[in-house]
Amino acid sequence: YIIHGFTNTTYEVKELANYLGTQGYYTVANNLPGHGTTVEDCNRCKYTDWIDFVEKGVGEMYSQCNNVYVVGISMGSVLALHLSSIFPLNAAVFGATVLQFKDYFGTRVLTPILHKIIPTRKKSLSYPANIRNKIKYYGYPVWPMSAVNEMRKLVNKVIKELPQINVPALIIQSENDTLQLPSNTSLVFNSISSHIKEKLIVKNVGHNLFDTSPDQDMIFQKVEIFFNQFRNYKN
Repeated sequence: YIIHGFTNTTYEVKELANYLGTQGYYTVANNLPGHGTTVEDCNRCKYTDWIDFVEKGVGEMYSQCNNVYVVGISMGSVLALHLSSIFPLNAAVFGATVLQFKDYFGTRVLTPILHKIIPTRKKSLSYPANIRNKIKYYGYPVWPMSAVNEMRKLVNKVIKELPQINVPALIIQSENDTLQLPSNTSLVFNSISSHIKEKLIVKNVGHNLFDTSPDQDMIFQKVEIFFNQFRNYKN
């Protein structure tokens, strides 16, 4: 069960889904509520809508599969952490997790106050000026700010759940990720209770870890090898 990132769509995870499919895995990736539609639709969503959606998705996986794995990227990784705290998953992959925000003041202080007055913000403003035109923007070209506020609430919930997680975990981070803090990797690694946990640090891809890049083959193969270790594994 593969979960895409905030404001993005399944487009950003389709290559990973296809790869795992060719390796014999049954893969599911669906657009989260408010994603793949309109910015206004996203701004109407509550964080509980995203939680309910992925819980239902994994529940359906259990009705069809003996082994269930979860992969998440960015906010999808936050949702994957939540799922790992309540389901006995075989293993999980947490990629480019966003629990600590790079723009702490903007997200934690200004957004709760201003999100209804300023409903959107250009994504390009989140990147250094010298690379803005080189970034591939998936999904919406703007941040829906009411939805950002809901993501903040989601993060607040999931941080408290980290000690409850004991599934085998692979945490992936890129040193070239300009949208997310590297400290998130340490936060996840040190806070979860998993006895089996690994880090994979890559260098040649940005925030969208599953994009085509010089590191893509290595990432995909590592995910496959990691999952293969835990077939029929029970927590």
